[in-house]
Amino acid sequence: MEIVKFGFVSQGSVQIVERNSKLFIRYDAGAHQVVWREDEISKEEFLIIKQNEENIEPVLFKLQDRLIKSGIVPNVSNWNPE
Repeated sequence: MEIVKFGFVSQGSVQIVERNSKLFIRYDAGAHQVVWREDEISKEEFLIIKQNEENIEPVLFKLQDRLIKSGIVPNVSNWNPE
């Protein structure tokens, strides 16, 4: 079961959900086309975003940097909204 903790994908925003005690952020990672991703984030990153929505972009940049360093291409879709 998942619980929406922040945001609404249906409104074009990022969404953060909790599933199995882990936090995941859903976002459009595309530049010229829609590329939906869902990636795990830390509780600290969630709190940074929750505190101020202007922090979404820097958190996503750090997340994508982590993905690249771990060998994952961050602009490839891995999730589709229902």
